[in-house]
Amino acid sequence: MSRFKRIFSAVTAFAAASLCTLAIMPEIHFSAASSFTHQEWTGKDNNVNVFAVNREGATCNPVPYQDSQTAQKAVWDYNAREDSDYLQMLTGSKAGKWKLTVVKNAGQAQGYLNDGFMNTNYNDNGGSWKSVGMPKSWTCQGFDFPIYCNIQMPWQGEWVNAPNAPNDNNPVGLYRKTFTLDSSMLTSGRRVYIQFDGVESAYYVYMNGKEIGYSEDTFSPHRFDVTDALKSGENTLAVEVHKFCDGTWFEGQDMIYDGGIFRDVFLVSAPNVRINDYTVRTDLDDSFTNASLNLSLDVLNISGGSINGYTVQVDAYDESGNNILKGASVKVPDMDTWTQKTASSSISVTAPKLWSAEHPNLYALVLTLKDGSGNTVETLSTQLGFREINFTSTQVDNNYNVTTKQWQPITINGKRLIFKGVNRHDTDPFYGKAVPQSTMEEDIRQMQKNNINAIRTSHYSNDSYLYWLCNKYGMYMMAETNMECHALMDGKNDAVKARYHDLGVDRTETAYKRLKNNPAIVAWSIGNEMVYTGDPNASGGLYRDMIWYFKKNDPTRPVHSEGQGSGMGVDMGSNMYPGSDRLGMNSGNG
Repeated sequence: MSRFKRIFSAVTAFAAASLCTLAIMPEIHFSAASSFTHQEWTGKDNNVNVFAVNREGATCNPVPYQDSQTAQKAVWDYNAREDSDYLQMLTGSKAGKWKLTVVKNAGQAQGYLNDGFMNTNYNDNGGSWKSVGMPKSWTCQGFDFPIYCNIQMPWQGEWVNAPNAPNDNNPVGLYRKTFTLDSSMLTSGRRVYIQFDGVESAYYVYMNGKEIGYSEDTFSPHRFDVTDALKSGENTLAVEVHKFCDGTWFEGQDMIYDGGIFRDVFLVSAPNVRINDYTVRTDLDDSFTNASLNLSLDVLNISGGSINGYTVQVDAYDESGNNILKGASVKVPDMDTWTQKTASSSISVTAPKLWSAEHPNLYALVLTLKDGSGNTVETLSTQLGFREINFTSTQVDNNYNVTTKQWQPITINGKRLIFKGVNRHDTDPFYGKAVPQSTMEEDIRQMQKNNINAIRTSHYSNDSYLYWLCNKYGMYMMAETNMECHALMDGKNDAVKARYHDLGVDRTETAYKRLKNNPAIVAWSIGNEMVYTGDPNASGGLYRDMIWYFKKNDPTRPVHSEGQGSGMGVDMGSNMYPGSDRLGMNSGNG
């Protein structure tokens, strides 16, 4: 399949889903370039606008399963996703070791590139190469050292002007992983994608010596199509990771900087006709008793032929296996190849158990795509919680001046929503940013023991397991875009920050599409400490467009912005480090 056809679905999906008027050029995000310039990370020559090459479009990252039973089990047991015939882990104890070396900068890394470190026949035995378990920050594997910064950037020993990245002291990690492809992954009528859940901070991907793709955005999962580079038997994955990049200027979250691949890496095999993305929303009646399950399913056809008569069977099981949606289905529009269309439906549900932090009742939502003859094509699943957030959505005029005069308290299922919350960072003394599942579990236990019911993921997306835990055990979450630029908050940097407009909206889109189906998420945030202004044109309209991406695409949750207060249409305000004289005061819905 041509590179154009691989990126087609991502571009059309973005155009169809976005209701905002944004200065976004899809080709910036999903470059059809067949090779890298290797300058993408630098910020030089306007490379700040290149934050992805050959990357798939943002979705909720569905994992297909071979049958409904396996799909249901993965809802109740997070690690049971590995029972899917169409997912192959490349990290974790069962996946075996990787090889890693870290050098001081890109200049030193060039020697490894010239020697073909990405090729299958490269010798990674001896020298500076180590066998390492993954995922794990390289600062915890004997390389480099962690750096803590608050308001300044973590550059060492050199002056760097935004939006450039440092040259001299900017470690580069070179990873190699050999693996044997599971036979079920690479079969006729399927494409294989590699997903990186978290890499600090910019990385180039190679498979069997072939250039695959490039991405920034440390804390967000991204996928690349590797089908044409894979072979039966043994394969070699190579990854070149730059600790800092031009995007690091917007990753100043008062945190420890480590480096490397710190979340899972795995392969996903998907059919050529598939549910590429889906959106799940629940709406309760006035008595908060009965519900509507509202589904929007983006079905993609890259099969090479037209499809007719396809349907999606919709089931919702409780943990005992009882299906509360017997016979529900959604008709898929007929379509030609290289096309994506949306199938929508609203399904009535009688008296489902409701989700809240106090009563986190969940169902296993199973979506089964069937062809015109009724044969199963694909099966997906996710955690489903029936709940409704009510709030006053802030309105603005054509100049983004707030016109709303009065706000009602935010409620969940008709009851006042009160946060007793904490901020949380991804950090571990032994694994760096690769926080073990057992540590996340203990985090949730200790929070609930101390009457905490809410988490702000300050200020980026967290590991998928944390969202699964919060859905299961009942924790409210403020989901955040990976954006903070404390070092550029001075007004004289406004023109520099305007150059990051497309990067900021891309990160907002990725956060929304990835996290939108989690019932625990009750509010969105565009990030933290970027500017304090109500000017909708500040930084090229960056903050305005991030706010309104969320508001246009998800009217069911309030939008928060620490820097904009109640301006530009923000629904939920906050005060940083308020004194006792400000406690109890409201900003917007806050």
